[in-house]
Parts: sequence; structure tokens; C-alpha cells
Amino acid sequence: MAKNLLTKYLQEINVNVDVLLFKEEEIWVSYCPALNLSSYGDDEEDAKQAFGEVLSIFIEETTKKRTLDKELLKLGWQLRQQPTLIFDQPKMVVDKKLINKKIETYKEQFAVPVYA
Repeated sequence: MAKNLLTKYLQEINVNVDVLLFKEEEIWVSYCPALNLSSYGDDEEDAKQAFGEVLSIFIEETTKKRTLDKELLKLGWQLRQQPTLIFDQPKMVVDKKLINKKIETYKEQFAVPVYA
């Protein structure tokens, strides 16, 4: 089972986060509580693809501005120093408005270059 964390390596940061997928009226929503990012689509695949785009933009912009670490810490991630730096994402808390919805969870994984 993959652990939900962000690990800083020599060339890139590998991330694996949980994303909630649920239907809101006629629209499918993908939401990642650990990053406070969401997207939507007409079907499940559209919502997942749109989330991938939102995630890419978030990573690209925060990497460009060199604020990714700060943003993760603001979102409740914790930094641990081991042989490599590891950011643990906060525990997932599901909004009370979503309690009665059928929610699926999937993993989203991506890599980001380490700051030079």
C-alpha cells in the first residue's frame, strides 16, 4: 500500500495523494483535501483528467515561485528529516456536507523537479 507522502529526492519530488471522487447533482467532482484542490467534469474520467490539470498548474506555479514547501506546510503537511526530506500530508477530514454522498477515492501521483 502506497503511503501518502511527498519525498524529496536529488532530482524530483514524488507525490502520492488521495483524491475524492463524487457526484454533485449532474457533475462529477474530484477533490484532494490534502492540497485543497478540486476539479469537475461531465463524467468520472473528465473530473479525474481535469484534476490532473489543476494539480499540474498548482505544482508548476508553486515550483516556479519556489513556494511549494511553504504551501504544503500551510495546508497542514509536516516536514520530517530522514535520509531524505519527507512531507507527510495531513489526515483526510471529509467535509460534513459530503457525508451522505457516495464517495470513491483514487490516488494521484506526479513528480516535480527539486529547487536548484
